Amino acid sequence: MITLSGNRGFESDNCAPVHPRVMAALEAANRGHVPGYGYDPVTAEADCLFDRLFGRHVEVFYTFNGTGSNAAALAHLVRPHHGIVCADTSHINAAETCAPERIAGGKLLTVPSADGKVTPAQLEGILGGWQSEHVPKPAVLSLTQVTDEGMVYAPEELRALTDAAHRHGMVVHMDGARLANAVAANRGDLAGSTAGVDVLGFGGTKNGMMFGEAVVFLKTELAEEFAYTRKSCGQLPSKARYIAAQFIALLEDGLWLELAGNANRMARQLYRRMGGLPWFRTPYEPQANELFAHVDERIKWKLCEAFPFQHFGPEPGISRFVTSFDTEEADIDRFLACAEELYRQRG
Repeated sequence: MITLSGNRGFESDNCAPVHPRVMAALEAANRGHVPGYGYDPVTAEADCLFDRLFGRHVEVFYTFNGTGSNAAALAHLVRPHHGIVCADTSHINAAETCAPERIAGGKLLTVPSADGKVTPAQLEGILGGWQSEHVPKPAVLSLTQVTDEGMVYAPEELRALTDAAHRHGMVVHMDGARLANAVAANRGDLAGSTAGVDVLGFGGTKNGMMFGEAVVFLKTELAEEFAYTRKSCGQLPSKARYIAAQFIALLEDGLWLELAGNANRMARQLYRRMGGLPWFRTPYEPQANELFAHVDERIKWKLCEAFPFQHFGPEPGISRFVTSFDTEEADIDRFLACAEELYRQRG
C-alpha cells in the first residue's frame, strides 16, 4: 500500500491530486466496452460541452499532455520552412526540450520577454525584418495564457496582438495549459481570454484532471486532417473516453472555473500575507496562480525542504510559488509559520 504524506507545497499545480468529481467521472467511464479512438458516446458528449462552452461549433481533439498538444498543433500549422513567433520565456521554447521544433519541423523565432508576453511592436519588428527564401517565413504566432511568468493577457491587449498577426496572414496558436486561471482572472471572460485565437490548447492536467489536454480549433477549417496529424505525432488516445470523461466533469457545471478561481485566490492570499514580512520580498502581484518572491537565503532551502517550491522567474534569485485547486488557507498558515520559525532560528 502506497502512502503519501507531507505538506502541500507550492512547486507546481501538476503536483496536486485529481479532483474527486473528476475521479468519479473516470470511474463512471470505466464500464463496459465502447469503440476506441474517440468514436464513443463519452467523447461525443464532451465535444458537445465544448461547443456549448464556446457558444458555437468548435473542433476538439483530445491529447495526452501539454507538450504533445502544443507540438501536434504546431506541426499541423507549419511547413518546414516556417517560423513560429513566441516569447523567449514561453513553455514551447524554454521547457519542452525542442519538441515543437523536432516534431513540427519549423523554427521558433523568439522575442525577449520578462513577463512572457509578446507585444504588437515586437511582432511587427520580426515581420518588418528581412524576408526572403533565405530565412524562415513567420507563419504562426504562439502565445501562452497564463504566461510562464504568471501574467494574463487582458482581452483588449490580446485582440490588438491577434489582429496584428492576422493582418500579416499569420495563424494564432495559444498554449492554454493554465487557460482556466486566465479566464478566472478575466472575470470568466472566455471569449476575451482567447480573442482572435485560431487554435487553442485547452489545459486540464493543471486544473484537477489526472491527465489530458484538448486541442480546440476555434477556426474550424484549420482542423482539416488534424486527425492524421494527431496520430502521426503520437497523441491519439486509444481509450479517449478517459480524457473526455474528465473534461465532462470539469465543464458540465462550471467546475473548471471554480477550481481555477480558488487557485487564483490562494495566490493572492499568499501574496498579501507575505507582504511586510522581512523574510520575503514580493515585487510582483500575482494575476493568476503563480507568485514570484525573493526568500531570505538564510531560510530558503530549509523552507523549500518542508514546503517545496521552485527557483526561477522574471529576475535572478527569485522563487516561484504555484497554488492549486486544492490549496487551502490552512496550507498558507503552516507555510508561513514554518518560515517564521526558521527565520527566528537563523535570523
